[in-house]
Amino acid sequence: MSLDKENMLELFENFKAAIVKLMEERDKLASEADEIRSARREAEEKAWQTEEDLKNAKAQLLEAEKKIKTIEAEKAALEAKIDELKGEIDELKSDTSKEDELVKVTAERDELKKEMDEITSKLERVSELYRETAQEKEKLAEKVDVSDLLGIYITLIETVFGGKPHARVLYTLHNTQTAIPRKNLEKSTGIMATAILKAIHDLRNAELVSYDDETQEVKLLKDIL
Repeated sequence: MSLDKENMLELFENFKAAIVKLMEERDKLASEADEIRSARREAEEKAWQTEEDLKNAKAQLLEAEKKIKTIEAEKAALEAKIDELKGEIDELKSDTSKEDELVKVTAERDELKKEMDEITSKLERVSELYRETAQEKEKLAEKVDVSDLLGIYITLIETVFGGKPHARVLYTLHNTQTAIPRKNLEKSTGIMATAILKAIHDLRNAELVSYDDETQEVKLLKDIL
């Protein structure tokens, strides 16, 4: 009887220790879930701000395009006027009696050339601004998408509440259109076969992947992002 009692006490202590460990793991996972949700909110805020910056960049590009067209039109008009004045100057040079008029037209031509140089300089500045804004727009466009890996972990916390094997499976299947054999998943992730199989079953129960028991092929059903 004494031995049975000791065995019972030992089993009870082991059971109690297991319960405590499970509760600690539960609290740890809950804490990690809060941290990931916080990271998700921060990432969404950054993505929203980036989208706003992208809209502003697009508006600046449109404005720059309008300015370039306006300046180019002014430049073309001035070029035509200068060509016209050149013709008048050549005509006046052949007539010495119109020397005063020649001086006047020459001065007007020089003034137009000066204005032409200013417009050309302005066009170059606006064109440079346009190129810089276009480059900034491309950089912003690359930042709009939130981290793939972050999205996968958030989905895990909200639907599976699992750990790294689940994430590695999802990350490997992400952006893959075809099914992948379970053996290939084991090799690519480096995770034990039993852990991979459990992760696949959990993900299948969460309707994130499909798994054919006969072919042992896994396919992503739900787009994570």
